[in-house]
Amino acid sequence: MPTSAASESFRTLRTALSLTHPDAHQLVITSAEPGDGKTTVLANLAVCYAQGEKRTLLIDADLRRPGLTNLMNMRGPRGLSEVLRSEEDVAQMAAAHIRPSGVKGLDILPSGPRPTDPAELLGSPRFSQLLAWAETAYDLILVDSPPTLATTDTAIIGRLVDGVILVVQPAKNRRRLVTQVVDRLGLMKIPLLGLVVNRSGSDE
Repeated sequence: MPTSAASESFRTLRTALSLTHPDAHQLVITSAEPGDGKTTVLANLAVCYAQGEKRTLLIDADLRRPGLTNLMNMRGPRGLSEVLRSEEDVAQMAAAHIRPSGVKGLDILPSGPRPTDPAELLGSPRFSQLLAWAETAYDLILVDSPPTLATTDTAIIGRLVDGVILVVQPAKNRRRLVTQVVDRLGLMKIPLLGLVVNRSGSDE
């Protein structure tokens, strides 16, 4: 759990998002580079939403380097990649693979086994079907994706959700790289809902 000061910061972020983007219920969290702390920010923000009585689903869509799945110690045969690879009903598969987090109101869909074709899986109709189902079962869906400059995965996911939150570390990220991310999202008409400044290190 975050410290009291950190908890207040995440409550402030939750409030800011609710006020400025009240209709944004599906968000993807990304960063410019690995190691910027996006997964830690994502997990703490999700806890904050759940504590605010929002039924929340965390999806680890970083199928290449699943930091959230590792953070929550949920590695195993069940997860997003299996839901996307299956031909069974998406809702039934999702319900079978989603796991409780231990925090009331917060569930997690881990990454599942690492696939050889992550971008193709995320770009498949089943992923958009999964998000559509999740919106009927949860108040908020938060998606973890790989660093934006490393893969096309965030762009694929960003087209399906309401917007992107970009985590940056000013002491680590060069301004040019952050600008590249913002420009890339803009060119693809993917809404950037905000920047989260993260000054602490994180193992993703």
